[in-house]
Amino acid sequence: MKTLSSEEEIHLTLKNLELDKNKENYSRFQELYDYLNQYKFKKDQILISIILPAYNEEKSIKQILESLPCDSSIEIIVIDDNSTDDSVREIQKVNSHREIKLLRHKSNRGYGGAVITGINYAKGDVIVTMDSDGQHSPKDIIKLVKPIFKGEADCTIGSRYLGSNHYELPIKTRLGEAIIEKLLKLSFGQKVMNNQNGFRAFSKKLVPILKQAKYQGFAYATEAIILTLINKNRIIECPIKVYDRKHGSSKISMLHLMLNLLSCFIRYYIISIVSVFKKRN
Repeated sequence: MKTLSSEEEIHLTLKNLELDKNKENYSRFQELYDYLNQYKFKKDQILISIILPAYNEEKSIKQILESLPCDSSIEIIVIDDNSTDDSVREIQKVNSHREIKLLRHKSNRGYGGAVITGINYAKGDVIVTMDSDGQHSPKDIIKLVKPIFKGEADCTIGSRYLGSNHYELPIKTRLGEAIIEKLLKLSFGQKVMNNQNGFRAFSKKLVPILKQAKYQGFAYATEAIILTLINKNRIIECPIKVYDRKHGSSKISMLHLMLNLLSCFIRYYIISIVSVFKKRN
């Protein structure tokens, strides 16, 4: 174990460190593995980093980790945001043919803080973020990474509105996303419907940009979109499937989120206006 100033880095060596894909895993992700082969030029090359922020997800995290693709070109990074349950123990129980990098925050930093820690350690050419509550299907990873590898986008965001939603979406969630969608279009010129979705992929060239984020909580999801757009990068939404979480409940405080989002939009709108004014002078 390596102790850092504000988090611990733990390399978990699991029961079988061989990276040979079992038949079930290979069948499930064959399209992804075959696609990555054309971009792999050396044996130890990491093409995709999968980042999972986790806070008190002991009921779901083990199953999610065991369902992820397993290939020498894919690394898995879990950020435990100072969980108070047995999330870490469940991660250590994972029985897979893979290696997992576990980063543990010594204090709770929030969703955005966990993602930023993850991207600080990511080695992949393309970085994927997923929620650890079981709402996302790992089979959809290929839909998110393909446009980036092909040079069609710098960032992709999974969209239930282009794909499918397998539970009744709360009205407040859809209303909130609709408002953010309009604000993004009016302020920064692009419509993003499923703007709070944490299932995303982006090129490693965006890492320095996304590390500049000021909002460490769930407002980070919107701030990351704004930072990507104001730095002239391309975002597209991709169809995915979204499921209801089987365990636990959302950690989002709607009032706190709305206040942070309002602050976020005001901050970057002013920055963009000032930038335009400087260019004209």
